[in-house]
Amino acid sequence: MKKLYIWSVMAAFAALAFSCSAALQRRYDRMHGTSSASTSTDRSSRDPAGERNDQAGDPGYRKDYDRVVDGNSSAGSVTTPASGNADYNQRLLNQYADMDKLAEVVLYELDNLENRYNNLLNEYRNAKSSSRQVMAMELDKISDDRLMLYKAYTNIYRNGKSDWANVKRDVDNTLREYRKKN
Repeated sequence: MKKLYIWSVMAAFAALAFSCSAALQRRYDRMHGTSSASTSTDRSSRDPAGERNDQAGDPGYRKDYDRVVDGNSSAGSVTTPASGNADYNQRLLNQYADMDKLAEVVLYELDNLENRYNNLLNEYRNAKSSSRQVMAMELDKISDDRLMLYKAYTNIYRNGKSDWANVKRDVDNTLREYRKKN
């Protein structure tokens, strides 16, 4: 019974590995402009030295040059992976640098706001009861502004990578609104 269970588990893993292999092969074919009649690779078409044997080649598996040359398909616009990744990485690094600059501005405003809050809180402790109500309202406004700036700061890093243009606009508007009030 135990051996039967082990064999059935092994068979399930083998089937899973085969289906994953086929899915990966289809993905590779799509990305590199190749087509395949079957999902398995024909290793018999290679000689022992690893070179391609043209007479024994699988006629169903060939490079699809029409897709590679066609500018309308996604495979036609593929550049060399190294230069494409380098360009993407450089743009991402520049975007992260912009995100950090904007975050520094928000942190600067938060630091100033914290100082104002602490000073007002010290004055509140020593104030008479008649002026405490006005100071309490001011402390509430500062707390609201702090919350607004903290949300802007977290928005930079939470959503900045995926939607930088909109996040930057929102954070700039938040900073502008904060500065108008103060």
